[in-house]
Amino acid sequence: MQLDKKTAVITGGAGGIGLGIARACLARGMRVVVSDVDASRLAETADALRSDGGRVHDHACDVRSLEAVEGLRDAALEAFGQVDLVCNNAGIGLARSVLDTADGDWELLFDVNVGGVVNGIRTFLPLMVEQGSGHLNATASLSGLVGDPGLVTYDGTKFAVVGMMEGLALELLHEHPDVTCSVLCPGPVATDLIASSGKHLSDAGSSDMLSTETGQEVADYLAAGLNPDEVGRIAVDGIAAAKFWLLTHPELTFEIMEPRFEAMKAGRLYVAGDWTEQR
Repeated sequence: MQLDKKTAVITGGAGGIGLGIARACLARGMRVVVSDVDASRLAETADALRSDGGRVHDHACDVRSLEAVEGLRDAALEAFGQVDLVCNNAGIGLARSVLDTADGDWELLFDVNVGGVVNGIRTFLPLMVEQGSGHLNATASLSGLVGDPGLVTYDGTKFAVVGMMEGLALELLHEHPDVTCSVLCPGPVATDLIASSGKHLSDAGSSDMLSTETGQEVADYLAAGLNPDEVGRIAVDGIAAAKFWLLTHPELTFEIMEPRFEAMKAGRLYVAGDWTEQR
């Protein structure tokens, strides 16, 4: 995919992986529309990107609302006249046991992590089909390829994203081959996902994740991960190279996935370690 002078729309772009993707797009000569639910943080991010010389438009958007995502599309078209790449990246993290997961947690995670991708597809796919070109990307996770204790709700949302994007890729291949898509499945990335998700989860009636052992473990695991700018580069380079699976940690991914497939063949549950001893 030729990216120079094309337009990218990125949700969840005020920080973390979304910001890394935005920087990688700008480095390839793209125009970028960054969006986020946090309007003040978004404005600061967009100002910083513009000060570095980037052609950037910012538009606050809550991806849970189809109407809001349609407004994002319209703002992008008004700013730059076209949309060539959409990165449905906005997401919420959750690290807690199922029994400690509140009703609001379930609703919020599926509304943002799954519903946000759905709204992005529903809004931008018809535009891309009409213009005869474009690429839809979604941020899933390594947790969308293998389950983890303590991340059950999060796993569920990311497995859904992987399934949607894989099915969409095959459908487009047969029906609209000039429109393509990909899925980003990062391993550990040094973002503030757990802390930044806290306010949204608190509004949904949850307690502080960082006060739990699981939440702190996940936060520490992420802190030691890849720089988000490196993840953005991997994602954008992969999109330009027409890859579907965008893996930030291929060795780790296959180290986990290969024994998982062996466990699956044997009808057993994969648990890190010797799966042959698991039920």
